[in-house]
Amino acid sequence: MSKLRVLHVIGGGEFGGAEQHILNLVSTFPAEEVEVAVVCFYDALFASELRKAGIQVLTLDQFGRFDLRLLRALRKTFQDFQPTIIHTHGIKANFFSRLASRALGIPLVTTVHSSLRYDYAGALAYAIVSLMERGTRLWNRHYIAISEAIAEILRSQGVPAKQISVIYNGTDLTPYRQTQLRESDRDRLRKEWNIPDDAFLFGTVARFVPVKGLPYLIDAFAQLLAESDADLSHAPYLVMVGDGSDRPLLEDKVRELGLESRVRFAGFRQDIPACLHACDGFVHSSIYEGLGYTIIEAMASEVPVVASHVGGVKEFVFHDQTGLIVQPGDVQGLTREMKRLLESSELRNKLADNALENVERTFTIEQMTKQIIALYKKLLT
Repeated sequence: MSKLRVLHVIGGGEFGGAEQHILNLVSTFPAEEVEVAVVCFYDALFASELRKAGIQVLTLDQFGRFDLRLLRALRKTFQDFQPTIIHTHGIKANFFSRLASRALGIPLVTTVHSSLRYDYAGALAYAIVSLMERGTRLWNRHYIAISEAIAEILRSQGVPAKQISVIYNGTDLTPYRQTQLRESDRDRLRKEWNIPDDAFLFGTVARFVPVKGLPYLIDAFAQLLAESDADLSHAPYLVMVGDGSDRPLLEDKVRELGLESRVRFAGFRQDIPACLHACDGFVHSSIYEGLGYTIIEAMASEVPVVASHVGGVKEFVFHDQTGLIVQPGDVQGLTREMKRLLESSELRNKLADNALENVERTFTIEQMTKQIIALYKKLLT
């Protein structure tokens, strides 16, 4: 078979899990087998990171959010690039790509990264995006679900099982395994965040949006401090890495609970491995999660995890084995498991060792890339 010409399509207006997934994937395609480019509807940070990695980027940022001229421009892009596979990510990319490619005879693959029900909380918004997604599935050849939980959602919506492949998102573990940098990362960031060297630091990395359940984490942390000894000199701290629409709400909550001296908002950062190296425990409080990239990154960094028992998280965070689990929205449960982590170094070490072994076996980028290339070739036979 001749070289595959693969065109990925995504909005690219933010840099979240889907964008990181594409960057990981296209950066590791073997050049002798795959020629790849990425179409972005926004010329933002993600497009810049692709260029830094030497990936061809085609931007269509001159159009409005749902400008129908985008359809014509996207169709021309397909005709000019002449891909053998079109691979889409996200509602807008799925919708426009399916319409633009429907008469071109090019197999179109969609990776489903999350559940629409939790991405769009408003009833009207959810109704619109559901219509956009389900109304164009006729022109989609195959779906990649990033977890069995996502695959089950697709099957429940009527997508035939034969059109779904479960391929876990792979992560480049190398930056998280740079253990020689752990001490210097820890020292540098704790100075930046004004956190004592000997303090126990809980951390989370997330988009500050409702589905991430961050108010529950703040409430649980407040309860944890309330249950601590009267002497707070040895009480833990919490660093929240990320940004998003909920940030003002979260900052207000921290002030209302009197936690300003113990909670740090680190903002959006690109040095996530270093941030994780500075933490002693990682807390994931999402209401739903398709897989849980940041949990995998924490595990690769040997940071023990407390996580919501939701979605794809159930497939690799096993209670008292690779992490500690709680039901979504259970503040008391979060407090209880954070306290267990805080109080037992033996438990922390056990969880970190087991989780690292599982991650290195299951979530490598090489394994993901190999499976996706094999799927491309299968669809072309």
